[in-house]
Amino acid sequence: MNQAAVTIRVLEGEATEMRELQRVLEEAPTYAHRISGLPPGKADAESTYAALPEGKSYDDKFVFGVYRGTEMVGCADLIRGYPRPATAMLGLLLISERHQRQGIGRRAYGLLEQFVVGWGSCDRIRLGVVRTNELAIPFWTQLGFVATGEVRPYRYASVTSEVLVFEKLLPDAPATPDASTAPAHRPGDEGPPGGASASSAATPASAVNSRGDLPSNRWRRTDAPTATHGSGRASDSRSCLNLDERLSGGRS
Repeated sequence: MNQAAVTIRVLEGEATEMRELQRVLEEAPTYAHRISGLPPGKADAESTYAALPEGKSYDDKFVFGVYRGTEMVGCADLIRGYPRPATAMLGLLLISERHQRQGIGRRAYGLLEQFVVGWGSCDRIRLGVVRTNELAIPFWTQLGFVATGEVRPYRYASVTSEVLVFEKLLPDAPATPDASTAPAHRPGDEGPPGGASASSAATPASAVNSRGDLPSNRWRRTDAPTATHGSGRASDSRSCLNLDERLSGGRS
């Protein structure tokens, strides 16, 4: 088994990154079928990179490549401060099926958690699992996630199911206002949500490009035909679902 280090890196929309991201998404057909009843879409990379919940900007959206050595083997989608200021929403952690069950998902999550802690503004990570993908639940509970008791209806194409919401309080998290001072939660706020150098230091937020000033060889989020999260099927993609709960099983 390849023992190369697992790292994560914030993607910046370069053409090679987008091709690799699309390949990874296409290499997880079982997950796609569980949550949509359909195979991976041809524009999944674009909508994963562009999908954004209402009220958030691209400054708070981070799409990661998960790498083993130099090869992208997975991806992740993270929103800072959603649906509440002190919450990080993990909308996707997906590992290519040919790289699952090798501990990559677990190591990638650990790096993502370090990235969130580095913000200094979030005290928890939130995610959701579509019940048709409930085989992923033990993966998350073993990482310390606890069901909140929230259950939300889910429907996409031929799949009618429910979304189970989980949260994990972060160790040594910064002090944040209690729930009574947090913005009210709105139905549908489960939001999009859709991997660091050899030293495992995640790319700082300041290094992430927003919608403007991208070199011409980079895919612009404004190029997306339908970039707003919650818009439904965008260019034959499963990434712009009405909820962020597109979570994969990210095999450990």
